[in-house]
Amino acid sequence: MTCTNPANIWRSRSRRQRTLVVHLACVAVAMVGSVCAQDGGLKTAAAVLDRYKQALGGEDIIEKVQSETVRGKIESSSMKGKATFIYYAKPFKSLLKITRPDRTEILVGFDGNVSWSVTPKGASIDKDTALEAARRGADLQYALHQPDYFTKLELAGVTDFDGCPCYWLHGTTHWGKDNNQFYDVRTGLLAGYRFEADDASKTVTIALFHDYKSFGGPLIATRNIFRTGDRFQTFTYESVSYEPLPDSTFELPEAVKRLTK
Repeated sequence: MTCTNPANIWRSRSRRQRTLVVHLACVAVAMVGSVCAQDGGLKTAAAVLDRYKQALGGEDIIEKVQSETVRGKIESSSMKGKATFIYYAKPFKSLLKITRPDRTEILVGFDGNVSWSVTPKGASIDKDTALEAARRGADLQYALHQPDYFTKLELAGVTDFDGCPCYWLHGTTHWGKDNNQFYDVRTGLLAGYRFEADDASKTVTIALFHDYKSFGGPLIATRNIFRTGDRFQTFTYESVSYEPLPDSTFELPEAVKRLTK
């Protein structure tokens, strides 16, 4: 996963906060500082995750989201100007359309079984990323299911992250990737991640989540920054809709269907 390809960054969001994933590491603006033993406060990973769900609006409001359409802009250290994107999602299905400043397009999708992309260079299928990782990236209600994707997920203490004290959850995914999550002690909201890429590489990404807002559903971070070394990409959400989407939205393009044969 590198910051030069918006499709890869989106898949990682995934994250994760899922969210815009569904696939995208860095020397952070503020590196993780010293770890403190907890004096009072939350004592387990489960307690941190429960508080996070409440901070988003509660389990009921998260469960109500069955479709999502996000529109916004992308800025990148490897790109002049701004790209635009539209992201469509249903549980375990996603489609991302990116229009770059030169008007060329990138499509990235997951239909529940196949993770694919179409760029000006042609169509491809992602065979390097574990299927469960792709499903996690397209889990529209990931906040309700996080422990399901981990062999272990533990509270490592309280540490500084992105300039604020955060509960630090450290885990290993079922597909063997190191994953660190940081939740703001003050608000309970997800401040960011530090994680290994879900593909065969050991690339480390740091993701920062800012400017939480509600568009009629759970709170959602509207500025998502992903850093790898000295490279970065920023996704800014301009609108979010929860209108129903037909399953046909997520059908494989013909060029991808030919590859599956």
